[in-house]
Amino acid sequence: MKMPGTPSDAGLPRRLNLKEFAQRGRELQGDVAVGALPRLAASLHGEASRLAELRVHWELRGMLRNGASGQAQLLVRLHVRGELPMLCQRCLQTSWHRLDDAVTLRLVDQEPELDGEELESDEEAFCALHPVDVAELVEDQLILALPLVPMHENCPQELPARAGPRELEPAPASPFAVLAGLRKPN
Repeated sequence: MKMPGTPSDAGLPRRLNLKEFAQRGRELQGDVAVGALPRLAASLHGEASRLAELRVHWELRGMLRNGASGQAQLLVRLHVRGELPMLCQRCLQTSWHRLDDAVTLRLVDQEPELDGEELESDEEAFCALHPVDVAELVEDQLILALPLVPMHENCPQELPARAGPRELEPAPASPFAVLAGLRKPN
């Protein structure tokens, strides 16, 4: 959902040719309302109206770099920053998480094989045959930057005390033991 009256959101191109962007060494940046990123908003904790007011900052920078083979490589660096509310999995209260994450995308024409060299690369291969929606790119990176298990460092309220060890209850008799007791000796 696009939030009205958010001029920085207009800076998010819906169709950007990343190869051309990198070749020209262009840069874009801005702020976007969390309400304009529905998949991200669904991962957060809070009322929709409060989430719609939250904003995250993004920067996109294209560049050329000489690769190991001497050929120029097209790269795009995406940096996202913000502070987002999530549900603490320990105390079940709102926990604010500061995100500051960056990724460098190596633009390729087709997805490479996942071999050892590709897995060790500092950049992620990104198929750039078609224009991309920068809002989706920003949203994807924010989602990847979220903690898997959000928790406060120190929960603001005391957690309920755990119940003590249960009294050991006698184990129910095995049905086979009952049958063995019914069996008459010959």
